[in-house]
Amino acid sequence: MLSVAGFAAVVVMRMIDPLLPVLAEEFSVSIGRASLIIAAYSLPYGLCVLLYGPLGDRVGKLKVILVAMGLSALCIVLCGFAQSLHSLLLWRFLTGVFGSATVPLSLAFIGDHVPLQERQSALARYVSGVVLGQIVGAGIGGMWADQWGWRSLFWAYGALTAVVTLIVWTGTRRTVLPSHQSGASGNAFKRYRAVFATRNGREVMLAVFLEGMFLFGGTAFLGALLHEVHGLNLTGAGLMLMCVGLGSLLYTLSVRWLIRCLGPRRMIALGGMLMTLTFTALVLLQDWQAAIPMLILLGLAIYLMHNTLQTLATELIPEARGTAVSMMAFVLFAGQAIGAWGLGLALDRFGYAPSYVVIGVALLGLGAWLQGARVVRGHTAKAHV
Repeated sequence: MLSVAGFAAVVVMRMIDPLLPVLAEEFSVSIGRASLIIAAYSLPYGLCVLLYGPLGDRVGKLKVILVAMGLSALCIVLCGFAQSLHSLLLWRFLTGVFGSATVPLSLAFIGDHVPLQERQSALARYVSGVVLGQIVGAGIGGMWADQWGWRSLFWAYGALTAVVTLIVWTGTRRTVLPSHQSGASGNAFKRYRAVFATRNGREVMLAVFLEGMFLFGGTAFLGALLHEVHGLNLTGAGLMLMCVGLGSLLYTLSVRWLIRCLGPRRMIALGGMLMTLTFTALVLLQDWQAAIPMLILLGLAIYLMHNTLQTLATELIPEARGTAVSMMAFVLFAGQAIGAWGLGLALDRFGYAPSYVVIGVALLGLGAWLQGARVVRGHTAKAHV
């Protein structure tokens, strides 16, 4: 049920990507001005995760998820009734405020109730819904809007979120679970400071920041890369990006085998090597068909590293997992924002090939460092106990 909730949350996050030209025409503004709709969602999303973590630890993660999803459903529907860009920005902003609770608190909830030996597999199963949301959000949104209009897309996704909220509420209201909120003592600032108080916490957050900066900053421009380097139109580039989601889905289907055969340390190292290979190949290959297996491999590589880091984050403060996972989400968001900004400047100055080769080398170094980091070695030892 939480995986379905994650699907709904991420679909709503990605739905705007193919709609910018339509919205620019609807409200008679430029594409650049219409892109404020993306910032109107992502800014409150990145900041409000810091509020939901301590709140979920204190009053219960499922309660916060359900209330936030219900309010998010209302705001999504109201987006479809917007008569101006300003009103759409307002409702999209509030959607970001409430939509940021679902994914980090779901990860923390799983950390609370799944033993460490099984947690990475459980998190990967949860992430399968998130990955499908990434695929559907951008891929289906444009086609839906072409057929039935952009307003009906908001209404459909609002109804979807409301139905999922009802499903999760109905399925969990009679479930008795052990409480984990009693250990969340102290104010939120002290708990966030505790995340960085240990070497393990500092290592995980630094790794997540660098991952966000190089990996997720780099993926932000993959559509533009496919359009400008490989000559695909925007629709073709959008469909190609769905291959990244397919690779991530491949990870979720094979995660138990990967953990058994490789273990967390080798998974992280392999993820770094595959990301280096794929980013480099995407800018050097001349045939766009050859980019398809590279994008699938990239999707697999992303979660070889990212899912392991998610698992590590759930162990930083066992008595306040919501706080730790929310801090991870914020740090990842900050790294991605800085990485996308820096890569945009680098692309203007140096072009795609040098910029993406540097990203690939950086990710290779990140994987090599994490393989020997104390937090990863300690996690590997505990996971085998």
